[in-house]
Amino acid sequence: FNPSFVHRKKKVEVNFPPVPNVEEVKFGTPLNQKFGKITLAKDLGFVGGYKPGSELSRQLIAYANIYWAKKIASGKTCVLTTEPVNFSNVKNMGNLSRSGKVMSEKARQDARDNELVVCVNPGGEEIWDRIASAHVSPSSKFLVLNNAYSTSYDLGNKKGYEEAYYLKRVSKGWVFRAFPGPWEAYLEKPDGNVELLESYKTKPPLR
Repeated sequence: FNPSFVHRKKKVEVNFPPVPNVEEVKFGTPLNQKFGKITLAKDLGFVGGYKPGSELSRQLIAYANIYWAKKIASGKTCVLTTEPVNFSNVKNMGNLSRSGKVMSEKARQDARDNELVVCVNPGGEEIWDRIASAHVSPSSKFLVLNNAYSTSYDLGNKKGYEEAYYLKRVSKGWVFRAFPGPWEAYLEKPDGNVELLESYKTKPPLR
């Protein structure tokens, strides 16, 4: 995924598992603990670091999405979230120029020209455009990052947001797309490796 791509599109969706073991995030798997302690705590400069029962361990996905927003950031970039994030605990915001809560009065008033607005987990796609109109100036871009669920029960979205990077677990495997490449269906084998089953020029239906 090339972050510079988002500056060529007005509306973009990026979606992938933000932590190694999403399904077991509440149980503190070794991979998730390692990711929280070695990657997130250090990169975010998180107050108190990562330890069992800490704010970072309890809200691992929420803070992981801030970490990924930092990786996407280019130029003037704002991150907004609906998730339980305390930004005062994040001492290293990197290239993120501002942060806030989705639809908060302050975040709406602080909208700037020529800005990339990264919106974490905004909810059903039927409200994405309303959120964008509240936070994005005419010269800015809007990126939906790791929306947790789909109200269309399909791949990606049906609102015209370009799926610039998309990785979703499906039955027995994965669906992957990195713009401008094709959509690809992979079978996950018992040994953990994957095999490309089919490639699609356009987004296939989830069936």
